This record gives sequence, C-alpha cells and structure tokens, in this order.
Amino acid sequence: MKLMIEVRAKSGKASELYQTLYALLTTMRKQGCQEGTISQTSEDGESFSLSGDWDALSVLEAFIQSGSGIALIGAIDLLGKSGRVRLGSDAPWEGVEALKRMRTEA
Repeated sequence: MKLMIEVRAKSGKASELYQTLYALLTTMRKQGCQEGTISQTSEDGESFSLSGDWDALSVLEAFIQSGSGIALIGAIDLLGKSGRVRLGSDAPWEGVEALKRMRTEA
C-alpha cells in the first residue's frame, strides 16, 4: 500500500515541519513502512512530500491509530498551510481528512 502526503508549511514553519516529518519517518519504518522518503517539492523550501510503501493496508491503519500517526496528523494540522494525501498509486488525491477517517473507521 503506497501512502503519499504532500504538505505546504505555514509561514515560518518549514524547518519545524521538515524536522517533525523526518523524525516520524524513522518511526514509520519501524512500524511496517518500506522505502519511506521525505523531500522538498518546491524551490521556496516550504513544501514537502512524504511517501512510503506499507506492507499492507492493515499495517498502515495500525500506524495511523498509533501515537505516531496522531503526531503525523497533528503536525500537518498545526504546521501545514495545506496538504493532500494519496492512498495507493492509482488513487485520487484527497485532503488530510482521509487520514483522519482512517482513525475513526478502524
């Protein structure tokens, strides 16, 4: 299961957002994420892409339910100006609400 997140930082929050996403990437890898990466996606340095291949949808759902998943959603909400999520390589882009729904549906 491919998870892709793109988020644009609020003004003055790019460094904090990057550091938070980077720290969460390590946790994601420990909880079943394969090939996780983070990169800047704009020249102004305020947009980031976080992606990872998960062993299975159930493993991704377990991560989203964990404290680290809560921290990921919180970082996007608090430090991000805008964001979007893609669950699966061929899936349409959705708002961050897609991750929040995973928390309430699981």
